[in-house]
Amino acid sequence: MLGIDSLLASEWQRLEEVVALLGPFAVLTDVLQSDSQSLSNIIPSLLDLECHLQQCPAPKTLATSMLRDLHRRFENLLQPRSADFNPLPAAACMLDPTLCRVLMEPDLASLLHAAKMYVVGACADTSIVEPAETVCETVCAPALKRFKYLASRINAQESATVSALSRSSSDSVMGQINRYVSEAGDSNATIVSDFWGTKPGNYNLLHRIAQDLMAAPASQAYVERIFSLCGMLTAGRRNRMDKSLEMRVFLKLNKDIK
Repeated sequence: MLGIDSLLASEWQRLEEVVALLGPFAVLTDVLQSDSQSLSNIIPSLLDLECHLQQCPAPKTLATSMLRDLHRRFENLLQPRSADFNPLPAAACMLDPTLCRVLMEPDLASLLHAAKMYVVGACADTSIVEPAETVCETVCAPALKRFKYLASRINAQESATVSALSRSSSDSVMGQINRYVSEAGDSNATIVSDFWGTKPGNYNLLHRIAQDLMAAPASQAYVERIFSLCGMLTAGRRNRMDKSLEMRVFLKLNKDIK
């Protein structure tokens, strides 16, 4: 009959337990699909859910099954030995000074090492090009164009220097990474952009890739919503409006801001 509670007290208790079990998943899903969360938040979020499932008092059977599925589903992000391992989220987490401490746990040593090696490889690809550009500027300087043979000798010397820098780039990058990890572990930084904005000289090989990774969103859900909104604003009779689509989308997304 309508208006009569047909569930037993034990059944209501079981529903409350399920809600408590699934609640953190709903919260983190909503947070990560917003436009304010960086790629660096993925690893801490997964580890937080793992701790939640391990500490959840009841129902144990369901929590254990979900924990096993969580490990299997995100093995490519948490297990460097996985064949499909993607080190990008771990690298982003490491280069986020507000979250770097997460990867310093002893049981995450392999994940931290994988993140370091990814950054070393990414920086090595770019650090070889930058000195070459400096050499070109030196050789092509107006004052040296009059001295053909002297300029060629300087060019040869600078090429040898660039080659040496290329061979030692991995060591220098790893040195900066280790120094950064040590500093970030003791840092109380709360704003990522402020930290890297003041460190370009100390970490000249890291700050560019750090800024790139911090700008990457944690999820593509927000971008997909923007595309859906663009589709709705250009459908039917709206496709002849004088105002630009960019302006209309901006106003629609920020309509609640006063």
